[in-house]
Formats: sequence, C-alpha cells, structure tokens
Amino acid sequence: MKRSPSFVFIVLFLILTLAPVTHAALEKELGQALAYVRVTDASTDATLAADTIERRPALVLDLRSLPADEKFAAVIHTALAKPPAPHAVRFVLVNSTTAPALIAALNDDTFKYVVTLGPRSPAIEPDIAVSIGDEEDRRAYAALATGTPLEKLITDNHEKPRYDEARLVQDHTNGVTPPDSLLPADAEDDSVTTESDGEKRPAAAKKPAPPVDLVLERAVQIHRSLLALKKL
Repeated sequence: MKRSPSFVFIVLFLILTLAPVTHAALEKELGQALAYVRVTDASTDATLAADTIERRPALVLDLRSLPADEKFAAVIHTALAKPPAPHAVRFVLVNSTTAPALIAALNDDTFKYVVTLGPRSPAIEPDIAVSIGDEEDRRAYAALATGTPLEKLITDNHEKPRYDEARLVQDHTNGVTPPDSLLPADAEDDSVTTESDGEKRPAAAKKPAPPVDLVLERAVQIHRSLLALKKL
C-alpha cells in the first residue's frame, strides 16, 4: 500500500520521540593521554565500559552513584582482570552509593595497576580515601551532568599567585601597596562598589564557583605524578 509522505513523516516522528532514551556512557579527555569515562546506565553501558578499559591504558572509570547488578559487576571485573597494556593505570572512582556488587567486584588484590578512589566514608574502603564528605562529593559529581565543564571541576587555581598575610604585613610596613591581582579574596570589601560620583552601591552578586571534584582531581594528580616520575 502506498503511503503519503506526510503519513510516513508522522510515523518516523513518533518512532523517534517515543523510543526509549538510552544513557550512553560519558567519555572525555583529561589531557596527557588520560581518558575519563562515566558510566550512567549499567544496563546499557557494560560492553562500552569494558571495551574502553581495554582500549585506553590510562583511564579514570567513574562508577560513583551507579546502581548495578551482578552481571555488570562481572563484566567490569573481567575487563580489569585482563593483563593490562604497557604504561597502564586504571583509576576507579566509587562512593557510598556505588552498587555493593561493584564494590565487591573491585575488591580484588590480583588486579594490576588498578586504584580505587572515593570519599573518606565508613561505607566504603577504597585504596585511596579522599578527605571530602559524601554530600560534597555528590554535588561535585552532579555538576558535570548539569553542564559544568570537566576542567572546572578539577582545578583550584594552583597557578594563581598567592599573597599570604605575612607578605601583606611586610609590604604594609614598608609602605608598599600590593596589586589587586595578588590580594586574597577577603582582603577587600566586595559588598559595595563606588561609582564615579562617589556614591556606594551594592555590588552585583557573584556567581558561585562550581564545586571541586576532589576525588577526580586526586586521580589526575596521581597520574601526573607517575608521568613526572617516568613510572608510566
């Protein structure tokens, strides 16, 4: 039976709009050949995660806040148990809401070059416990999903010049006025602005800085250190 073009278009539109939405794993680059993969749906991303583990020697695998069953945990365990490629290091991020099946699967001393990281919590025992609360970790984890660029979550402006109190006192004694760019955030009153007519008016509200993902940041720092020490 011949269908009109408009009928075919409507059918295709309904197929596309009513089809189940799949949540593919998120993959990004962290620089210096370090990949970041976040699994968001264990029911669809098991094969993709396993392939990525084999394909990328230097990898951050984010399994935080992931509900998963024994089948998914077995796939991840099998992938991590395979002999790794040269210069491999796999950082696996977990937290208190990671599925217990996954936590159990990761607790394998035979893994090579696998390091688990997570918040310091009585609920989990990662290889490296990071000093961050569960709630703060969850907020940092959620920030990426709401549009915060990955690089904003793993930096705390290490390269910004520091101007500590000791130097501030020393310069004040010597009559030296430090440039505004070196002043600490609390060294001046940002609550008001002075207009050209001398009238003080409330300053515009500053946009809050995104949370720092300390767990992810620690993995990146360790990777950079291993590269500097020529261990990778």
